[in-house]
Amino acid sequence: MNLLDAIVEHQNSLLLFYRKLEERFEENSVIRTLWHDMAADVALQVESLKSLPASSWNQFKNAPDGSFESAVKAVKEITAPPEDAANILLCDCFEISLRLSEPVVLKINARMVRLLRKNTAAPALNLYILIKSYVTRLARATESFAGDPMLIRRAQLLLAGLEKEVQEPAPEIRIPTLNTMSAKTQKKPLSGKANAKAAKETANIPPGNVKTASSKPAKNAPIKSKATSGKTPKTAKRA
Repeated sequence: MNLLDAIVEHQNSLLLFYRKLEERFEENSVIRTLWHDMAADVALQVESLKSLPASSWNQFKNAPDGSFESAVKAVKEITAPPEDAANILLCDCFEISLRLSEPVVLKINARMVRLLRKNTAAPALNLYILIKSYVTRLARATESFAGDPMLIRRAQLLLAGLEKEVQEPAPEIRIPTLNTMSAKTQKKPLSGKANAKAAKETANIPPGNVKTASSKPAKNAPIKSKATSGKTPKTAKRA
């Protein structure tokens, strides 16, 4: 049995179960409408899966991790819903719905949407909307009518798990440690006062090895001649 046939057979079994529940709770219009809508959600999913091209199913079949083959085996091992729903309790209806939906939604449908989104956006979006509508309806109905905190938690986890599986895996970001960082990267920046001091010292250093007049010590300054002292030089006296 291929992947499509396995999923359709399972979904048809779930669809039949919801129709039986619709008859079982025919006296309660709210509950009867709930199971009618759940059956309609499943029927739309089946139609959407059947409309996928053969290339998409080949893509699922050739998934590198072989996840779909293992998922199909898990679906086949699920206990089928009871044939007789005449005496089934409302709380048990939600437990059976979750048990039948969890492996298909998380292991098959969500991964299908993720793979379809890489190639064609329209079929992926259509399938995602149908699956999300079904799971959201199941979660809200469980919260409203199940009366069991464990079942309510399972429904919430199913909805959160769908969103997680549909999203692309986030790339791993590696942050370098202090040991792997270069010395240049590890060098701490100078503080404000240190920067000002370094800038001042740099400004006072002349470029290269060229000596400027201002850098000579005072003792090397030119000595004034004796003519400035008021005495006549010998050369002038001889004249």
